[in-house]
Amino acid sequence: MHYPTRHPLPTLEDRIVTHLSFSPATRSQLCEALDTSRTNLGRALTTLLDEGSVVPVRSNAPGRGRPTQLLTLNASAAHAVGLLVTRTSCAAVMLSRSGTVLASAHIVSPASPTLLGCLEQTCEALSASATSQGIDVSRVRAVGVGAPIPMGRHARVASDAYPSVEDVASVTGRWWQAVPVVDNTVRMAAFAEGLWGAGSGMSSFIYLRLSGGVGGCVVSDFRLVGGATGLAGELGHITVAGNDALCGCGKRGCVETLASVPALCERAGARDLRELRAAVHADDERALAALEGAARAIGYVLGSAALLINPKAIIVAGEIVDAFPQIKEDIAAHMRAELLPVMEWDIDVVAASLGPLGAAQGCAYIAAHPSGDEDADRERTPHRGGATASPGVGVRAGGEHS
Repeated sequence: MHYPTRHPLPTLEDRIVTHLSFSPATRSQLCEALDTSRTNLGRALTTLLDEGSVVPVRSNAPGRGRPTQLLTLNASAAHAVGLLVTRTSCAAVMLSRSGTVLASAHIVSPASPTLLGCLEQTCEALSASATSQGIDVSRVRAVGVGAPIPMGRHARVASDAYPSVEDVASVTGRWWQAVPVVDNTVRMAAFAEGLWGAGSGMSSFIYLRLSGGVGGCVVSDFRLVGGATGLAGELGHITVAGNDALCGCGKRGCVETLASVPALCERAGARDLRELRAAVHADDERALAALEGAARAIGYVLGSAALLINPKAIIVAGEIVDAFPQIKEDIAAHMRAELLPVMEWDIDVVAASLGPLGAAQGCAYIAAHPSGDEDADRERTPHRGGATASPGVGVRAGGEHS
């Protein structure tokens, strides 16, 4: 449930892959270049050879005795797959052992009305892209899935509303043998922003996605944290004073009933986001009031959260931010009104810099780089209705289902 948002020190396997990305080398050359023993090198190479990331080739250099064996990267071998499913789009990437994107797919408005159907469509599109490029997918070692599923350790989820982690694994297993690591879409996207995007190099930030729902999560001390039960960052369900609208979570007055795409459109009398945008650009009073109400509610929530954890920045993402870039400044103004005026806060409100494919890459990275505390969380984390997840199914505790 806790993901480090800065790159770890490279393993010997990583260093071998980096060295071979420039040119093939012999074992002796690798030992010298990497300053390691033959024994340590042998162990690392066994892993890389077994997974197909490195392959041996024969040198044509003249000389007596056996021909020298060169080692080179298998440039066409896929190592990890990342899949991201939201309510409005799907994205997928296939990575090599060195992290290079070998194949990708992006589907806007997927054809299937169900989450599993969208996931299946995404797997099929990525597989087709890989096949067309001659990518070797026989040794995929890691699959990461970001899905709009409540993943908290004690989440009570109706089976007809959301699939289980096992259901997700049954879909991805048709294409790749690796057991998937599954977490919430928002957390996967926030992790990617922390590693490569707008939050790169920041020790702490709050990530807030304004989309079909309002989802959030928190990075503290370079770690995307989940809290005691994986629900840290549920900012979309903080109650806003003066708001009595019923939320899908069962509460009344949640910020999600003011700042999600459906809520904004309903309050503005618009059928969809495109119509809402046109109304705002036409200075329609009802649409402008809805957008201002959303910015005020978000600013209130973020101001309260900032008083608690004092982040370096607030990263906002989602279709609402894309459609109305100026909302960042409105949110920032309302947030600062909630902070103590006698102190210097220096909290920036910035837009996310990565799109869906970047978030999908984050899914692949998490699956390919497990850490010890995540393995412990996997053993303890139940899924739907509190039942224990089946052994071997990767589970991550997550936040809002946007």
